[in-house]
Amino acid sequence: MHFSYLFSNLQPQSCAVIVSLIKQEWKHFMNIKMVIQYDGTDFCGSQIQNGVRTVQGELEKAVSQAFNQEIKILFSGRTDSGVHAMEQIVNFQVDTSIPGERVIYPILKFLPQDINVLSTVPVAESFHARFDAKYRIYRYFIRKESNLFRNKFSFLCRKEFDLQKLKEFVPLFLGKKNFRSFCSAKAEVDHYFCDIEYINFFKKEDEIVLEIKANRYLHNMVRIIVATFIEINSGKLDSNDIEQIFEKENRIYAPQTISPKGLFLWKIGY
Repeated sequence: MHFSYLFSNLQPQSCAVIVSLIKQEWKHFMNIKMVIQYDGTDFCGSQIQNGVRTVQGELEKAVSQAFNQEIKILFSGRTDSGVHAMEQIVNFQVDTSIPGERVIYPILKFLPQDINVLSTVPVAESFHARFDAKYRIYRYFIRKESNLFRNKFSFLCRKEFDLQKLKEFVPLFLGKKNFRSFCSAKAEVDHYFCDIEYINFFKKEDEIVLEIKANRYLHNMVRIIVATFIEINSGKLDSNDIEQIFEKENRIYAPQTISPKGLFLWKIGY
């Protein structure tokens, strides 16, 4: 049955009221951009999977409970099992009359202790957390001495770090390159090219921090790059070795993947 037939038997005033009510209902349906954090220790990655605990699974459950409707959440990108997020961006569609900036409050009541929401804002219907992202920044934390309150969020390496030496190798990784050697052999992607804008090393209190900014990353890529720089620091790899690893385009030539516990998704740029 067509709407034109229904409206033809109504007075103009009645039609106007119905249209107004429909528009009001449409206005309740919002696309929400949400900034979250999580401790990845007890998650099997961010992406939802059957039979295991994931960030997406827990978050969708919490938001669905908060608004009593089934909610599907889109992430700016995946993080591996055990990887943390200081800032992860997600978006979802929700039918609510609550102002977008206040959507955060009912959600907070249903979150597990290892997920936090920092903010919610309404965005254009076309906004997509993943496809609209221009860059992602990761940080990896390394410490020389054990610390009960930081061990869960940093990698223990007792060797001294020569930051100046490491910075001399950075240009070998910059720009648009094929990182097939620096990702999981099981990575399912259309191509292996990533564009790294910068890699920086600095000290933060008693920790060494590697910060990397790129347009995209492959599975395990950041952790393999960190492992490579650790071997550079120890003298096991030189510049010729790095060039050979890139040229081989084969995972077996790069160092083993380092622990995820020191890795944080730090910032998403749009």
